[in-house]
Amino acid sequence: MQSDGHYLQGQENMVDKIRVSDLKNVSVLFEGDIYDLARLLLKIDDAKDKGTNTRSRYTIKGLATNFAMLSRMDFAKVEKILLQYDLPFGATVEHDKDVK
Repeated sequence: MQSDGHYLQGQENMVDKIRVSDLKNVSVLFEGDIYDLARLLLKIDDAKDKGTNTRSRYTIKGLATNFAMLSRMDFAKVEKILLQYDLPFGATVEHDKDVK
């Protein structure tokens, strides 16, 4: 795992996977904010990885880190809110079609 909570394909099997749609009802500041960020990061990763053998994915912790940075909120506050949703912080966020 990289320090930003980002997992590469070879490491993703060490943690559970979560469907991006499972984040639709998660809210920190407004309805769907975590879901929106997760979808954006998936699109960025897919575009960045296109034409390579790399598959990059963020964990829930990585989403929390990025959300805290973008919203200028304290990470601990974002983490506390996300933990109330019982989200597995080590799980990688995947497209729904990629989780069985």
